[in-house]
Amino acid sequence: MTMINDGTGTGNKLKIDSSNRAYTFSVTENVSNNATKLGNSFNVNTGVITLTSANESAIMYFKNNEDVSVHIDAIAVGLGPSTGGTSATIPNITVVRNPTAGTIVSGATAVDFNSNRNFGSSRTLTVDAYKGAEGNTMTGGNDHILFFQSSGGRLFATIDEELQKGDSIGIKITPQASNTSMDVYAALVLYKGTE
Repeated sequence: MTMINDGTGTGNKLKIDSSNRAYTFSVTENVSNNATKLGNSFNVNTGVITLTSANESAIMYFKNNEDVSVHIDAIAVGLGPSTGGTSATIPNITVVRNPTAGTIVSGATAVDFNSNRNFGSSRTLTVDAYKGAEGNTMTGGNDHILFFQSSGGRLFATIDEELQKGDSIGIKITPQASNTSMDVYAALVLYKGTE
C-alpha cells in the first residue's frame, strides 16, 4: 500500500490531517469567464434600427458557422420611446429557433458590432450575423421564446441556448399599436466552445 506522508510547511508535499484528509487549494471560475480569458467570448449587436410601424419586423439573424458550438448566455434588447404608440399594448420580442430565410437573410446587412469581449484578443467569430430593418421578414424555424418589454426600456435575459454548427437564431419585434417611430437594438452575449 502506498502511503502519503504529511509534508506541511515544505511547499512541495501535501498536508494530511489526523483523519487522513488531504488539504488542497483551488480556484474555480465559470465557463463564460474562462472563455473571455481565452478570447472565445463575443458581443454581437445590431446597432440602432428604427421601426416606423406597429408591424412585426425581424431585427437580428445569427447563424453559427464555427466547427464548435456557440453558447448564448444572454440576450439584450433595447426599445426606445415610441412616437405615436399607444400604451394599451406592450411591444413583444420573439426569439426564433433555426430560422432559414426571409428578407433579413436575402438582403443581408452585417450587424454593427461583432466584438471579442477580451480586448487583448484578435480572435474572431465565424458566423452569419445580420441586422434587420423595418418590415424585414424571417421565415422557417419556430417561435421559441416570447418576451414583453415596455417601450423606453431594456430587456436583459439569460437564455442559456446552445447552437451547433449550422444552427441559427433570430429576433423579431412587434412595437406597440400606432407606433410611427421607435429605435431598437438587439444583442447576444455568447462564447464559442472548445469541442
